[in-house]
Amino acid sequence: MKISFALLLLIFVGYSELLAQTSNTFDEKIYVADQDTLPYRILYPENYNKKKKYPIVLFLHGAGQRGNDNKSQLVGVPEALTNASGRKKYKCFILAPQCARKDVWVKFPNFPTGLQATTEPTVSAQLTNNLLIKLEKELSIDKRRIYITGYSMGGEGSIDFLTRNPHLFAAAVPICSVSDTSKAKSICNIPLWAFHGSLDDVNNVKYSRIMIEALKKHGGNPKYTEYPNVKHASWSLAYKEPGLFEWLFMQQK
Repeated sequence: MKISFALLLLIFVGYSELLAQTSNTFDEKIYVADQDTLPYRILYPENYNKKKKYPIVLFLHGAGQRGNDNKSQLVGVPEALTNASGRKKYKCFILAPQCARKDVWVKFPNFPTGLQATTEPTVSAQLTNNLLIKLEKELSIDKRRIYITGYSMGGEGSIDFLTRNPHLFAAAVPICSVSDTSKAKSICNIPLWAFHGSLDDVNNVKYSRIMIEALKKHGGNPKYTEYPNVKHASWSLAYKEPGLFEWLFMQQK
């Protein structure tokens, strides 16, 4: 189906306005550690009360949003958490770091012949982990309810973060990801709901399938939703999945 230039322009304008509105609700900050910097945005719970404890959602963007503009990483942040009704229903922090242009959330040196991740985390991943631990000490964060989600490269990062910090997160929602299945045993007991499109032409759907099977093999009970005839952008459906965020915010350590 052909789309007219006028329609494309309308879509672009609408998207730009949505991103601008989302940007305005997030505080813009930079985390500095030695010679390294990490741009990030953080959304505080509506009517934030320091005397209360709130869950936090770590959101990891895809490869196309890397850089240092400290804005692009908000592309794909679940609208169900940032719109007016969502902010009232799900009172939480949302942390959205931005991966450096030449970095990734996780590296697979031998991909696609091997799925083993590097022994050490990438610079952007390590900075994000350190930032999260710092915020956990500074803000009124419920340590029992730290969640992680992301799509594409961010989905890959979501599972990698879990394997490196299995005692930190209460649940994860990785979307269209690739992951190191050799680490499945270490995270098999963490509640996880994965999503993938059956026709994904960037990260083949087989990668989510084999990780789900690996988790089950070690006694895990992950949830998995596969969208028929959907390509790579399955996150647009996943973040609208009925019951997803009700499920997520029920999980705690």
